[in-house]
Amino acid sequence: MKQNELKRRRFLQQLGLTLCAGGASALLPQLRLVNSALAADKGTVNGYRALVCVYLSGGNDSWNMLLPYDTARHAVYAAARGGVYNANTNAGGLGIDRAALTAQFQITDSATGAQYAVNPGNATYPTGMADLATIYRANKLAFIANVGTLIRPITKTEYNSTPALRPPQLYSHNDQENLWHLARTTASSTGWGGLVADRTRLNNVNQALSPCISLAGSNRFEVGDSTFPYQMSSSGLTGLSNIYNSASSTGGTYGSQRAGALDLLLADTSNPSLLTQEYARTFKRGRDLYDLVNSALTATDGSGNVTTTFPTGNSLADQLKMVARMIKISRESGGQIRHQRQIYYVRMGGFDLHDGLMATNQNGHGALLNRVSQALGAFWTALGEIGAQNEVTTFTMSEFARTLSSNGNGSDHAWGGVQLVMGGAVNGGRLYGTFPDQTLNNAISFSRGQTIPSTSVDQMAATLARWMGVTGSNDLAAIFPNLINFPVADLGFLTA
Repeated sequence: MKQNELKRRRFLQQLGLTLCAGGASALLPQLRLVNSALAADKGTVNGYRALVCVYLSGGNDSWNMLLPYDTARHAVYAAARGGVYNANTNAGGLGIDRAALTAQFQITDSATGAQYAVNPGNATYPTGMADLATIYRANKLAFIANVGTLIRPITKTEYNSTPALRPPQLYSHNDQENLWHLARTTASSTGWGGLVADRTRLNNVNQALSPCISLAGSNRFEVGDSTFPYQMSSSGLTGLSNIYNSASSTGGTYGSQRAGALDLLLADTSNPSLLTQEYARTFKRGRDLYDLVNSALTATDGSGNVTTTFPTGNSLADQLKMVARMIKISRESGGQIRHQRQIYYVRMGGFDLHDGLMATNQNGHGALLNRVSQALGAFWTALGEIGAQNEVTTFTMSEFARTLSSNGNGSDHAWGGVQLVMGGAVNGGRLYGTFPDQTLNNAISFSRGQTIPSTSVDQMAATLARWMGVTGSNDLAAIFPNLINFPVADLGFLTA
């Protein structure tokens, strides 16, 4: 008996290691589904809605993502950036030549008439952000200018005199990413995406599958009080090796026998250990979710696919293609998922460009933004293919913008920057917030052009949360405790 129990424990331990390694970890469902979720209010917003968070890791130099086009402001911008970049005559400059901002990259703020341009790429990536400029001109994309982490509005004088008013660890990658995920400036184990899901998940028929789905591994953003993100990869799900799964006939010669033995182990309730029993329940839920999601994605009728062509060699595009497929199967009225609220998380790295910001290779900023634009452009087309453009809002986050001034080959950590939001419900063709005066060391910036945000993460996130159906003042205050410190709680970039 002791020997059998030892073998049983070793087998469960090995299965646990399998689950925690690689793609198989994506099979673990939310572990914190408790009564607080079941007590949540469904809200008054009907129909399917989803948020897709695109995290640009490393601190996107957003002043070269969106830049002023009119002659006067472009001259100020170029001066702050150390002049227009020229590999031969001004290799340290970070400015983009106004002559490179041709019509395909030019946009206008329809509310003010101010002229802007998006990144034009370079000789190697000549389409730059043209795809996103097209969506902007169709009024389905907007920019949020000078947004960042804040406790409350703060002046430069207050910043210098009262350190307690600054967000903690202001120029630290990890800390600032955490604050963007939390939408608060105090420690918390939950993120604002997860807390939004807590309050809207009762709209979903299938409560077993988390409304928060990550294509980029674990993250704080999607962790709520009663929600934990379901993790998967851009290539789909990975089943247990050499074990038969009901959604697939593959499992090796002895796959069905192994599956039967595993079922017996998971069904055994004789072990008094609560940990072992919960492990078995969790493992079974993971297998059930694998069968549920994988069978829908790999259906022989092709219902789990999209025909839109996504760019190859683009990790962000790969993730967004899977998001489109998941949205398609989740909205099927006759399917098994039948979610009405979902929050997705995807991620692209490479933006910590202290060096090589203006490089023309695949690691330069122009190349990165070209990949973002092409990926989001294809995603927008795919959402149109499945009839979900009006039901999905996609937005970017990044820990901070970069210094306007050059360090000689790139830019360094700064503060307020520009984010974008895209969707059929977006009141697009506009800039929200306040695009800053880019003169170095003025009333709202420091010596290197680190800009004090005029709009908070809380305001941006609360606007997205309202659109998802979180409309109660108490719920908004619980998710965004600093929101009360700002004069406007809804920035208006989304229709009701």
